[in-house]
Amino acid sequence: MTQRTRTRETSDDLSDILGDESGEQGGGSESFRSRTKQRAVNFFSPRYFLLAVVALTVSTFVGGFVPFVGTLGGLVGMFVAAFALGGLTSESRTLETATGGLVAAGLTLLLGNLTLLAAGGTTVAAVGLGAGFLVAGLGAYFGSDLRDGLTRDL
Repeated sequence: MTQRTRTRETSDDLSDILGDESGEQGGGSESFRSRTKQRAVNFFSPRYFLLAVVALTVSTFVGGFVPFVGTLGGLVGMFVAAFALGGLTSESRTLETATGGLVAAGLTLLLGNLTLLAAGGTTVAAVGLGAGFLVAGLGAYFGSDLRDGLTRDL
């Protein structure tokens, strides 16, 4: 019986990063496993989620430094970044963007208001996380809706 050796080339392909072995013809369980991984990636893309977390966190910090806006500047910056992400991607990735907004709001809250959280500000944290999820989700939805409206044939 011959052994199969698998060589991995360095590439930036999502299936390689996630360990999807759709190129190999194996038994039924490997085929089922690779199809399940592919469906999971189609439902929730980890790479896009990480991109959304980084973009939304940076935009929230930058929006927070805008004078005369205060704490709403971070949410406005998050909405603008989520709108841009929704408008620039060809697939609808609202779930990844909204979850990325939740994580970005959590990071911003953790880094900006550590003393408030230590003093028992769980209600403020819950409202901030919910607002981040909602604002990023709406921004991604409106961005993808605008892109869809501009690219649709009349």
